[in-house]
Amino acid sequence: MPMSKQQANISLLKIYKDHKSKKKIFYLAKKDKDLIDLFINFSNFEEYKKNKGFKGILQLIIEQQLSVASANAIYKKLKAKMINISPESFLKIKEGELKKCGLSKQKINYLTGLAKKCVSKEINFRKIHKMNDEDLVNEITKIKGIGPWTAQCYMLAALDRDDIWPVADLGLMEAVKRIKKLKTRPSEEDMERISQIWRPYRSTVANVLWASYD
Repeated sequence: MPMSKQQANISLLKIYKDHKSKKKIFYLAKKDKDLIDLFINFSNFEEYKKNKGFKGILQLIIEQQLSVASANAIYKKLKAKMINISPESFLKIKEGELKKCGLSKQKINYLTGLAKKCVSKEINFRKIHKMNDEDLVNEITKIKGIGPWTAQCYMLAALDRDDIWPVADLGLMEAVKRIKKLKTRPSEEDMERISQIWRPYRSTVANVLWASYD
């Protein structure tokens, strides 16, 4: 038997009484009842976090089209080869060693290009970080190897922006399919349409959906 509105509010209050995202969670639960069970059952969900700048982008490029476990294994091997995670340190590693870490030739090219642009100051992260969401995506996707998914995840995980929704993320698509009881995986257009009710806190929804999918 589904919980009543009062029971749901009591459960959420017990769980999130001192949670930093309490305001967002109660707002979202009020907007969409399909999120209530999600917030209760996955109350230990964590925010997806990445470092700002080169290190964060490097991690996200590694994660492209890979499972979390595979990406973490590659990053761990790569990290062991650097004194510190920096573009300068990355450029000192030979291609053969990068391949041994598990990086594909394509990702090596992407990361090498990114590192060179960082060293030459072609990329000004301070300036980029001050841009609004739309301008930031347009600017950062000019860098080879960075598409909308990487740009959106960077804004969500590194810049802690509240209303980021990576519509092409397969994990989110599958999680939305489950909670909305859809017969097929939603398209990017469906993802955008469904998510409108969750504004302006779609990043919080993304985090709890990723937790439910994992």
